Amino acid sequence: MNMKEIKKVLMTGKGKIIIGTHTKQRLIKRGYSKGDIVAAIFNGEIVERQGAYKVAIAGRDKDSNPIVVIIAKQSQLLFKVVTVMPPIDHHRFRESV
Repeated sequence: MNMKEIKKVLMTGKGKIIIGTHTKQRLIKRGYSKGDIVAAIFNGEIVERQGAYKVAIAGRDKDSNPIVVIIAKQSQLLFKVVTVMPPIDHHRFRESV
């Protein structure tokens, strides 16, 4: 999985990026929006691979704050946002809060 695949789904509308119920709840609790996820995908980069089908993307939200999006590939044109969080682990993310 690479950034090109994920961005292609957003730009073409062919395929989906879904957010589960639990993830939506955590997203709101942490003060993020769907727009923050989109911004992070477009300006971020893969900083960690968690197996063959899951990656951590570090980028910036709509307000230019650092953000990490964990996203999993479920099928060719289907991705699922696993979680969204601030980059607080200094060992995993260059730009930590």
